Amino acid sequence: MLIDIRKTEEESRWLHRCAWAVLAAGLLLSGLSWWRASASLQRNADAAFAQQTADVTAHLNQVADHYVDVLRSFQGMFLVSDKVARQPFHQHFQNLNVTAEYPAFLAIQYAELVTHARKSTFEAGVRQDRSMDARGYPDYRITPEGDRAEYLPVLFNEPMTPNTVVLGYDMVADAARREVMERARDTGLAQVSAPLQLIQNEQDKQGIVIRVPVYKPGAAIDTTENRRAAFVGLISGVVRTSNLMKQAAGIKDWAHLHWTVADVGSELAPEEAGAQWLFDSAQHMGGGYRSSAHHDLADVRQTKFDLGGRHWQLSFIREPVQAMTQAYPLALLLSGMLASIGLWWAIRSAGDRQRQAAAMAMDLSQKARDSERRLRSLLDNTVDGILTLSTAGDILSVNHAVCLMFGRQEGDMVRQHISTLLPAAATQAPDKRMDTFLQAQQVGIDGVGRRTEGLRANGHNFPVDMAVSSMELNGQKQYIAVLRDLTAQEAAERAIFEAQRQLNEVDEMRRVIVHNAPYAIFVLNAQGIIQTVNPAGERLVGTKAHELVGRCTTRRFFDPDQVAERARMLALRLNEPVRELDVLTHLAHESPGLPSEWTMRRDDGSFLIAEITVTELRNEYGQLSGYLAMAYDVTSRRDAEHQLQHMAQHDALTSLPNRNMLQEQLKTCMGIADRQGHHMAMMFLDVDRFKKINDGLGHHVGDSVLIEIARRLRSAMRTSDIVARLGGDEFVILLPQISAVEDGERVAQKVLDLFVDPLRIGSHELRVTPSIGLAIYPEHGADTITLMRHADLAMYQAKSDGRNRVQVYSDKMQSPSADTLVLENDLYKALERDELRLHFQPQFDCATGRISGAEALLRWEHGGKLIPPSDFIPMAEETGLIVAMGEWVLRRACVMAQQWRQRSGWPLRVAVNLSAVQLDQADIPALVAQVLKETGLPPTALELEITESVVVRESLRAADILTQLRAVGVGIAIDDFGVGYSSFAYLRELPVDRLKLDRSFLSSVPESPGDSRLVAALIAMGHRLEVGIVAEGVETHEQAAFLVAHGCDEAQGYYLGRPMKEESFEALLMAHSREQAAKASHSPNAATAARPPEVQNPTVTV
Repeated sequence: MLIDIRKTEEESRWLHRCAWAVLAAGLLLSGLSWWRASASLQRNADAAFAQQTADVTAHLNQVADHYVDVLRSFQGMFLVSDKVARQPFHQHFQNLNVTAEYPAFLAIQYAELVTHARKSTFEAGVRQDRSMDARGYPDYRITPEGDRAEYLPVLFNEPMTPNTVVLGYDMVADAARREVMERARDTGLAQVSAPLQLIQNEQDKQGIVIRVPVYKPGAAIDTTENRRAAFVGLISGVVRTSNLMKQAAGIKDWAHLHWTVADVGSELAPEEAGAQWLFDSAQHMGGGYRSSAHHDLADVRQTKFDLGGRHWQLSFIREPVQAMTQAYPLALLLSGMLASIGLWWAIRSAGDRQRQAAAMAMDLSQKARDSERRLRSLLDNTVDGILTLSTAGDILSVNHAVCLMFGRQEGDMVRQHISTLLPAAATQAPDKRMDTFLQAQQVGIDGVGRRTEGLRANGHNFPVDMAVSSMELNGQKQYIAVLRDLTAQEAAERAIFEAQRQLNEVDEMRRVIVHNAPYAIFVLNAQGIIQTVNPAGERLVGTKAHELVGRCTTRRFFDPDQVAERARMLALRLNEPVRELDVLTHLAHESPGLPSEWTMRRDDGSFLIAEITVTELRNEYGQLSGYLAMAYDVTSRRDAEHQLQHMAQHDALTSLPNRNMLQEQLKTCMGIADRQGHHMAMMFLDVDRFKKINDGLGHHVGDSVLIEIARRLRSAMRTSDIVARLGGDEFVILLPQISAVEDGERVAQKVLDLFVDPLRIGSHELRVTPSIGLAIYPEHGADTITLMRHADLAMYQAKSDGRNRVQVYSDKMQSPSADTLVLENDLYKALERDELRLHFQPQFDCATGRISGAEALLRWEHGGKLIPPSDFIPMAEETGLIVAMGEWVLRRACVMAQQWRQRSGWPLRVAVNLSAVQLDQADIPALVAQVLKETGLPPTALELEITESVVVRESLRAADILTQLRAVGVGIAIDDFGVGYSSFAYLRELPVDRLKLDRSFLSSVPESPGDSRLVAALIAMGHRLEVGIVAEGVETHEQAAFLVAHGCDEAQGYYLGRPMKEESFEALLMAHSREQAAKASHSPNAATAARPPEVQNPTVTV
C-alpha cells in the first residue's frame, strides 16, 4: 500500500510537473501560432499587393494598345484612298464613339505634309472647305508663323470643340514633336511623345501624344528610305494621362494604394531627362491613400512597360499591413494562452483518480481515430462515389469521389435530399421515403447497379451507375449507395462507333475513288498476275475486267521491244541479268511512285503512251504481297506538247518560222558559213502601205494578203532557203549560201517580180509592192543582231527611196527612226510641259452668214515652232498617248467655248475630233458627261467628229458608243465623208447629226461639172436624210457662192476663216457678236439683215 501511495505521490508530483510543462509549452505554442498567423497575413497581403500591381500594369498596357488600335483604324482609311475628306474622317470618329469609349482621348488629329511651295494653296483650300461647316474655316493658317521647308499642320481635328486652338498647328515646329514624328515616319510604328503640356485649354494639361504615320496607298515601305519617300501625313491622338490611368484602374477600389506613373526615357535615350511624372493617384483620383515620406520597402512595388518607344515606370505604395496587431493573430495568442492555463488547471486538478480513466479514454480515442482514419482514407481513394442515406432519403455522408463527381463541396450535400443529385426523380418530394425514391428510380436494394442520371453543380446531366444496399447502425436502418460516373465509358463507346463509321466512309470513299479514277489502277500479286482492275484500266487496255483478273499478267499490254531494251539497259547498269518484266518490279523497289513513260498496246492492236507508277504492297509482317500499278494515258498530252513546240517556233497566221526560230536558224547558218568559208544573205521585206489595206478593207483582208504573200515567197525559194515572218507585214528571207553579193541581189529582184501580178483576195484585186533591204554576212554584220539591224536599215532606205525596190546595206545609212524616237520621247512630256495648243477654225451658217460654230484643232508647240499634226498624231495613236491628249483637247475646248458663250452671249457650238483609239475606250461617254458637268457647257453646244473610215470598219462598236454619246446630249458629225470605202448603210443605223464633206470634193467646184453635180447630190441626200451638211475646204468666192446656191447648211475653209489661236478667235467672235447685235437692233428680222458668207470674209476683220 505504501508503495502504491508513494507511487501515487510520485505520479501526482509527476503530473504536477507535467502540468507546468504543459503550461509552458502551451504559452510557447500560443506565441508561435501568433507569429505564424501574422506571417501568413503578411504573405497574403504581399501576394495580393503583387497581383494588384500586375493587374494595373497589364490593364494599362491593354488600354494603351486599344488607344493605338483606334489610331490604326484611322490610318487604314488613308491606306485605301488617295484622298480622305473631312466628312469621312468625322464620320469614322462618330462611328467609333471615341468620346464615350475612349475618354482619355482629348483629340484625334490628322496632319498633312505640306511643302513651302504648297503652303498658300493648302491654306486657301482649307479655308474654302465647307464640307462640315458652311462658313468654312476663314481663319485657318499654319502656326507658328515663319518660313520652313516643310510643314505638318493639323488638317482634321475631332472633336472640333474645344480643340479649335490646335487647328493649323505645325507638328514639326519644335524639336520635341519633330523627333517623335520622324521616329514614327522612319519605323512605320506608333510612337509616343514624352510628357508634355497640352495646348488644349484645360486645367489638367499633363498628357502625351501618340503618333501613327500615314503613307501613300500602294507605296513600298519596306525600308526607311521608302517610308520617308511615301510619308504623306500623321495621325495623332492627344491623350490626357490622368484619364488614361483612371480607365486602366477600372472600377476596383484602390483606396488603400498610392500609385504613380512616370516616364523614364525613350528607347534611343533612356533616362534622358530623369523621371517625368504622368500620374499620381492621390492627386488625380482623390480620397485615396497618400504615403508618407518614410515607408517600408516591403510596401513598395515597381513595374515597367514600354509604349511607343517610351519607358514608363509604375510605383505602388500600400498602407502598412501591421500583421502583428491584427485581430486574428491576437485572438490566436489570447485563446492559446487561455487554453494553456485551462489545460494546466485541468491536469493539475485531475489528480491521481483521473489518471487511469484518462489513459483508458486516450487509448480508446486513439484506436477510434486510427480506425476512422483508415476508413476515411479507403473511402476517399476509391474511384466510386459512396453515400450513406437515411430512410427519408437524406444524405448523411459522402466520400471525396462524390465531391469530384458532382462538383460540390461535402457541406453542400450533407443533409440534402438525394433528389438534388439524381434529378430523374424530380417529381418526388424531398420528404418521400427512400424506398419510394428507389422504386421511382427503378433501382433495387440488392447491390446490383442500375443506370440513371446525375446532376452536376454546373447544371449538366451525366450518366451514372447506381447500386444500393441497406444496413443497420445503432438500431437504425440506413442505405449505402455506390455511384460510378459513366461519362468516360459512353465517350469511349461513341468514339468506337465514330471510328467505325469513319472507317466505313473511308472504305466507301476509297472504293468510289478507285472506281471513278480517271487513271487506270491494277493490283497484281507477287507473281505479276492481275487481281483487280478499275473501269479506267478496262478502257485503257480495251479489255473487260473478267477477262483479265486472275488470268494474265501485264506482259500482254507492253511493247516487247521497248521492254527488252529497258531490261538490257538495266542489266548493264546493275551488271547482272534482268528478266524483261523485272524492270517494273525494280522500278517499284527503287523508285516507288515515280512515273515513267511506257508504250502500251491495246487489245485492238493500237498503241498509246502512258505514264506508269508501280508501288510495292506489303502485309502486316512487312512481306511483299503484290504490286499497285497506276497508268495514265498521256498520248494527247504528248501530241499537244509537239503542237505547242511547233506554235512556239512558227507564226500562227502563215505557219512560217517566227522570230525565235529564225534566230536559231540564223546562228546555225552563220556557224556553217564560218566553217565552210562562204557568204550568206539576209533580206528584210516590208509590204508597202499595208496599213491602208488593214484600215480600209479590214483585218480579215489584211490577214489573207499576208497568207498569200507567204505562199508566194515559199514557192519561189529553194528548199535550203528560209522564209520567216517577224510580225505585222515584215518578212525575212535567209539565203544560207551565196557566192557573191550579186547572187543576193538577183534573188531579191526575183522576189520583187513575185508582186507584179495582183493579189486576188475574195472580191478584191489588190496590187501590193514590197520594200526589200539586203545585208550580206559577214561583210555587213558578224553577229545576228548587227546583221538583222543592217538589213532593217536597208529596208527603210528602200522605202525612203520610193518603195518597191531592193536596197543593199551601206555603212552610210543611218536609222531613220532616230529623230522619230526623240520626237516620241518629247511627245510623252508635251502635256507635262504645257506644250499643247488649240487653234479654232470658224464655221458659218450659209443662209445667214453668222458664225455657227468652231472646230478645235490640236497643235504642238515644241522647240519654238509648231509641229504639224501629221507628224505627231499617228505617233500619239500608236503609243496610246492620244487618249490623254484627246481628254485634254475635249476639256480645253469645252472650257473655252463656255467662256466665249458667257462673254459674248453668242450661242457658239464647238466641234472636237475623236480618234479611233478614243472610240475604243469604253468610258468615253462617261468622260464626255463628266467634262460637260465640270465646265458647265450645255451638251447641245458640243459636237464630236468621227472619221467615216472608223465608222465603216467598226460599225457595230461605233453604233453602241455613238448611241451612248447621243444619250449624253451632244451632236455627232461624220468627218471626211465620201472618201475611203464608204457605205451609206450606216446612215440609217447611226445617230448622225451632220456630215462633213471632205475638201477634195470642192477642189474643182464649180469648174468641174461632174464634181459640182456630185456635191449638189450629196447636199440633197443629206437634206433627204434630215442630216446637216458642213462643207470643208472652202477657199474661193465661187465655192462659197455655189454652196449657198445649193442650200448647204454650213461651211468652213481658208476663204471664210483660217485656224487661229484662242485670243484671235475670241476677238473674231466678240466683233461678230457686236456686229450681229447692231444689225438686230436696226432690223426687225436679223436673218434678213445678215449678209451671206460669200459677201463677207471674216478673216479680214481679225
